[in-house]
Amino acid sequence: MISFEANYRYQSLNRLNQKKAFQKVFACKQRSGDKQFLFIVSNNDIGLPRLGLAIPKRHIRKAVLRNRIKRIIREGFRRNKHCLDGKDMVVLLHAPLQKINQKNFDLSLAKHLKRIGICKPSP
Repeated sequence: MISFEANYRYQSLNRLNQKKAFQKVFACKQRSGDKQFLFIVSNNDIGLPRLGLAIPKRHIRKAVLRNRIKRIIREGFRRNKHCLDGKDMVVLLHAPLQKINQKNFDLSLAKHLKRIGICKPSP
């Protein structure tokens, strides 16, 4: 049986959900993007990694697909949150997506975290 430590879980403490926190991240200059996603990262005062999502309904009309994309992003964050200690990250969706899978998102996240200069995430 595999036991997960609290460090590897995606908990409510890792969720960015206050308007002021989102505004602070949006004001930050640490950004990396491509034609699909924009990753914005800023330092926080609590010392825990937090994730905020901005997946607009205008880009993805179907809630099922929108929620699937959010799950994939959260899983990628959960796997790489050891790199993001003390940082807030917001992921914005730029353009409509038809298909995404965990492997493609993990590669995109690794590329952007490296470009921002945070760290090289685990595979």
